[in-house]
Amino acid sequence: MNQHQLAFTVIPASTFVWQTLKVLGIPSNWIIDAEGVVRLKGLGYDSTEKWVTGMKDAIAKVQTVAPPASPPAK
Repeated sequence: MNQHQLAFTVIPASTFVWQTLKVLGIPSNWIIDAEGVVRLKGLGYDSTEKWVTGMKDAIAKVQTVAPPASPPAK
């Protein structure tokens, strides 16, 4: 980070990311719902409006998905 004068946040969790999330490359994108379920995994970034619109549409779609039903109370 210092050598290249990078100023963005880095989370030192590479083992977790590679083993748990099965990252294939960087940058990687995930959309995770309110229940913590990964709903979309994507690889790469494109600075065009098409990419931004696609991500916004994907987020909106996840937001409209009903959460899983809670188990009945005992």
